Amino acid sequence: MTSTKRLPAARTNALPRWTFTMLTIPSRVEFLARLLQSIAKLPSVDRIDIVVIFNAATGEEPLAIEQRIRAMAPTLPIRVYVNANEPSIGSGRRLQLSVCRTPLMAFLDDDLTLHGDIIGSIEKTLRKTPLGILGLPSYEEDSDTLFKPRESTPSVDVDGIRYMPVQGMFVAGYRRLFAEIGGFNPRRQFWGEWTELNLRMWRHGFPTGYVLGRGYLRHWHKAPESPTRNMAGREKHVLWGLMCTAMEYDAVSINEATDAFWRLAQDRYLTYSFGAQPSPKQLLASVLELMPKLSREWPDMNAFAEQARRHPFQFKPFEPLSETQVRSVLAHAQRAIHVFRPEEFSPAQNVATTEQVGWLRRIGRAIFGRAIPANPKRSRRP
Repeated sequence: MTSTKRLPAARTNALPRWTFTMLTIPSRVEFLARLLQSIAKLPSVDRIDIVVIFNAATGEEPLAIEQRIRAMAPTLPIRVYVNANEPSIGSGRRLQLSVCRTPLMAFLDDDLTLHGDIIGSIEKTLRKTPLGILGLPSYEEDSDTLFKPRESTPSVDVDGIRYMPVQGMFVAGYRRLFAEIGGFNPRRQFWGEWTELNLRMWRHGFPTGYVLGRGYLRHWHKAPESPTRNMAGREKHVLWGLMCTAMEYDAVSINEATDAFWRLAQDRYLTYSFGAQPSPKQLLASVLELMPKLSREWPDMNAFAEQARRHPFQFKPFEPLSETQVRSVLAHAQRAIHVFRPEEFSPAQNVATTEQVGWLRRIGRAIFGRAIPANPKRSRRP
């Protein structure tokens, strides 16, 4: 009997490759399967590699875990890594970045599904705009209710991009740029890794934002053990993230420059972590429990803060952006982004298309007996 098993589509070498990478844990594998199956249906899926980090302590053999996850979407090229020694979100993020092999990558939450021309949408935007991080809109479950970007979050709209922090879920960008600005902060373990990375991206002169009206996500809220919704002990993780942010970015003093940080810390983050009326006793007890950890991390936090004072742009945590600030960072990014873009993203006038390459080679062989270089500026002298 002839097998009907689908094989992975042939790879297209003329276009840049992507890695889509996600963290997962045993209680969320049902949602991971749904995500992988939605990726398998995307246009241009033949250019996507999948990396799954199984972020949990386990006695199960890694090969068995990989086989089980690959079976969820047999047509996708999936690599699986088990992060069992220190399965925090922060360490999982660092592993995701370190094992990526492609110039372009996107970090995905495992409780999503993807819809529309995702690759076409983000590539068109990244070619046109010097973004450090690009996000896509998400909707609640199967409704028309927009989940992110939140309308209540301060933003600036310029030329079809909504400039603001991209808080996880789907974060696309350049592997080398993520690494160049320092990767994921080792002090963010279960909360705040994207908040801090977005801030650092802006301070290095690369904007972050959402492109709306093209590809989109659906966010399935019932996934268990979410660090922002229902994870046990999340209040201490949030408090720790806020403490680190204040100390690493000179936001300890309450003044006009740090007002946005303190307002959000009080009105949003502490409220959803400790309840609508956080008890002073509860807050003080949580701070005291974190003091030994703070003492251990203090030297590294001080060193980081010293480096942060030398960042080219001195945005404060949660600082609302003005259009003038956005355009200033865009101007810097326009000059600096080219070293991180894959070769295929070079301007059309400097890089020949695949069809042009073949035509030039045929003409060169016919006339000179050798192929004419497709991109003379990059060819070496004999």
